[in-house]
Amino acid sequence: MAQLQCLSIPRTGMAVAVDIGNADDIHPRNKFDVGERLALWALAKDYGHPDLVCSGPLYAGFTVDGSRIRVRFTSIGKGLMIGSKNGRAPVQEQAGGKLAHFAIAGTERKWFWADAVIDGDTVAVSSVQVPTPVAVRYAFAQSPAGCNPYHRDGLPASPFRSDDW
Repeated sequence: MAQLQCLSIPRTGMAVAVDIGNADDIHPRNKFDVGERLALWALAKDYGHPDLVCSGPLYAGFTVDGSRIRVRFTSIGKGLMIGSKNGRAPVQEQAGGKLAHFAIAGTERKWFWADAVIDGDTVAVSSVQVPTPVAVRYAFAQSPAGCNPYHRDGLPASPFRSDDW
């Protein structure tokens, strides 16, 4: 999460690798995709290619919508999708798949795994165990396997948390 906060520092970038890491080792073996993602940042921000999509979806805030939280993102490219990455192959859209690793909490600050669905340019997150949500997290764990929100340009969403508890 600290990496995401560092994007406010001028001339910094971030290559999200949550989808290509290893459960037993935070250092991904797939260095090619990490390098390519870092190169996209440099090309887009410093080498005159501002039209390149250089980041996956980044948390931009949320609103409470009844018993669910609606998460907003920047850098959504051609739109959000559920995807999967296998080795160096391009990300494949998983039509009918389920978003993974979203959690939601209510006023008692107790976290529950949540159902999350893409709704236009947002993700709606809810749990029957949390009728009045106040906070949301995504991929808030050490090396979570199966992280799958992407944008249609093929880059993964960054882990985030809306709370500071």
